[in-house]
Amino acid sequence: MGNEMNELRYLDLKNALCEKIYEGIYKDGKKIPSERQLSTDYEVSRITVRKTLELMEKENLIVREVGNGTRVTLKNYGNENPLDVVALTAPSRNPFFANFIAEFQKQAWKKNTLLLYVEVPERATLEDCLYRLYTRNIRNVVVWQDDQTVDREKLLRLRSIGMNMVFFDADDALPYADAVFLDNVDAVKSLLKSVEFPGENYLYVGWDNRSISNVRKREAAFTENCPDGGVVRIPWRRDRKIEEESVKRVKEEIQKMPQGMIVCGAGEIAQRISESLWEMMSQEKKYIIGTIDDFDGSDRYPVKVCVQNLRESARKIYQRLEEQSELGSGWKAESYLIRGEIIK
Repeated sequence: MGNEMNELRYLDLKNALCEKIYEGIYKDGKKIPSERQLSTDYEVSRITVRKTLELMEKENLIVREVGNGTRVTLKNYGNENPLDVVALTAPSRNPFFANFIAEFQKQAWKKNTLLLYVEVPERATLEDCLYRLYTRNIRNVVVWQDDQTVDREKLLRLRSIGMNMVFFDADDALPYADAVFLDNVDAVKSLLKSVEFPGENYLYVGWDNRSISNVRKREAAFTENCPDGGVVRIPWRRDRKIEEESVKRVKEEIQKMPQGMIVCGAGEIAQRISESLWEMMSQEKKYIIGTIDDFDGSDRYPVKVCVQNLRESARKIYQRLEEQSELGSGWKAESYLIRGEIIK
């Protein structure tokens, strides 16, 4: 019983010190308070402080120098975490992400891993949500960033105190987390090659939120391959709703084209255009829509669809979590492009 109580004291003090590291109060390379000061601040014995610091030193969180105090050392290593529980976090849940959750659940089930879904509260930062999971002893996370920004410094702090992370559908967290996402360049090229029009009349319709990595990458791939093609940016909303005014703008641009292909950067955009402009497009019979990601009812319209291989994405994400746990200091963050497939 005594040993168990001591272990709890060590853990409580370690968590308190890790919180200071995460918050940036104890900075990388800077000294933390002396053993005597920590003993006073946290109302624990010097023995408890000393033992806690020994544990943190073994985990490479600190370096103790005789006569020169104790310094924080942030490390970009993989952490030896058991994969009995993995949390999957996102700021929202839409049909695309629901399909990914289903695939990742299958992967987790095969590996005897419990999967938890956590929606990031609207006013919380992504990193604070991850830290909350850390305090609940959940140390393996898969992140769908969507439109949230990332604080790389805080991601480094999270990794240093013991969090393993893989980001899906974005590479903004490199070099502190692995990234697994669609090969956007190949997806756009595949759509363009799926249909050829004389005169090469192409229009790209995508979101205007260029802080989202796949929004930037898809538009860039289109403009590189179709330098004379037009571009319409739709105001971004997290719920993916598109106002009538945006549809009118797209219609005006389409009517300037004698014939051609409308490439959509997301299934929600393709769905709104198909449903709203189908009457005009079907009468003319000289337009076709290409889209990255499918949507309900796409088989009713002249649409070419590039779907993501979510099964392969889920497999690669779990593999990277395993490697982070196994490789330790030998781990380095990498990005993995998963090719899509034209299905229609």
